[in-house]
Amino acid sequence: MATMRLFLLPLSLTLLSVAAEDEEALAMPDTVYRAATFPATTEKLLGKWYITRWAGNLPIPAKKKLSPLPPFTFVINAIGKLEFRMKIMKPIGCVLFKQYLDHFEKHPGFFHAWSKHYIGIFFLNTEDFALAYYKDKVKHPTYIMTMLMGRSLVASPQSVRMYETFVMKMGLNRTDIFYPLCDDSCE
Repeated sequence: MATMRLFLLPLSLTLLSVAAEDEEALAMPDTVYRAATFPATTEKLLGKWYITRWAGNLPIPAKKKLSPLPPFTFVINAIGKLEFRMKIMKPIGCVLFKQYLDHFEKHPGFFHAWSKHYIGIFFLNTEDFALAYYKDKVKHPTYIMTMLMGRSLVASPQSVRMYETFVMKMGLNRTDIFYPLCDDSCE
């Protein structure tokens, strides 16, 4: 019995630390302007979106960083989940990439994509522009990926300023921001 308790102690401490990491990953960073943003909901995300700006420190080849990006859509899939869909041009033709997202009841604006991948999506002043970000606290260095997404290719000056400030407060530089062209060849 004592051996079983000794085994359960480290197991429970490990589970508590994992739960604490998950809670920390789901916390809204102080760098987001709480007064000017509000959490995205499944219903309000539905439809077509464009990536107007993005920044991150993921190890992406320079050639790929400058590649045009296709628009994407959020839909409700056959099993009733929010699904991200993007048609990507490959040598074999257009390929549909799909990823469903679970939302968190206790943490509005946060979605779970796959194991330990928590994505925050917050609207900027209106539902026409949103800030999406991912921060991986498990690996070293900490990987950060952000994007400014809009219902059109033209971003409002106010949303761009908010996005630039957010990027800098996340530890990235303004020079890390890319302005992708749109590739709608698979539309």
